[in-house]
Amino acid sequence: MKASVSLYLFLSLCGLSSALLRNHLFVNKRLYWQDAQKYCREHHDDLSTVSSQEAQQLVKNSQGGNIEFWVGLNTLNSTAWVWSGGEKEAFDYWDDNEPSPGTEHCTALKKLNSKLFNVVCPRNYTFYCMERFELILVQDNKTWEEALDYCRQNYIDLVSINSSRVMAEAINNTMTAQTTNVWIGLRFLAGYWFWVNGGAVEYKAWSGGELQCPPENLQCAALDTENNVWKPEDCNKQLNFFCLRKYKQPK
Repeated sequence: MKASVSLYLFLSLCGLSSALLRNHLFVNKRLYWQDAQKYCREHHDDLSTVSSQEAQQLVKNSQGGNIEFWVGLNTLNSTAWVWSGGEKEAFDYWDDNEPSPGTEHCTALKKLNSKLFNVVCPRNYTFYCMERFELILVQDNKTWEEALDYCRQNYIDLVSINSSRVMAEAINNTMTAQTTNVWIGLRFLAGYWFWVNGGAVEYKAWSGGELQCPPENLQCAALDTENNVWKPEDCNKQLNFFCLRKYKQPK
């Protein structure tokens, strides 16, 4: 049994309003963490990455008598806590005296207080998956603003590349691009680069390393398909672009 919870996080940055959509699906199956991760990856995208605000909403909308829920945070392949999908979302909402050291490498949410706690991975908990999205290469030349408007009218948004996994998918999808550079949803304004969906720029793939302050005429970002890096571009240049849409299961 599954229930869908669509969470819209409205953010305001430098006078611009944007909305971040993450669709979480509650799966009322009791599985070990690795099996829950496998289920999410096979049927959706991955175990859920959640902010503290989302955590409160998820437990509020949970079903039945479940009191703990797996989410994607873990240390199975790293000494640091990382999300299963590679996202860099902050997680400053641990329960008291958590995380505890030792062999408790997986993380769940408590319904009682919407807090994280770590636990051994072979426990049977219900869990949340993130709904799968996919990249769409639009082979139409538009300015950055025109591309943003087109994606929001026809799909969800210009794509945000927030992990090496999404970057690899984007590179793979540039094979049929008709322009060398392809717009992505990264914009410079008031001294900061930001994703148009409101996400922080944690994962970076700039040409030449960290990019702080681009020239005034190069304040939109594109994916360079020849060198597989991001580069600042003139926002008025007309390029192909990536939109994000919900994944459509093949029939």
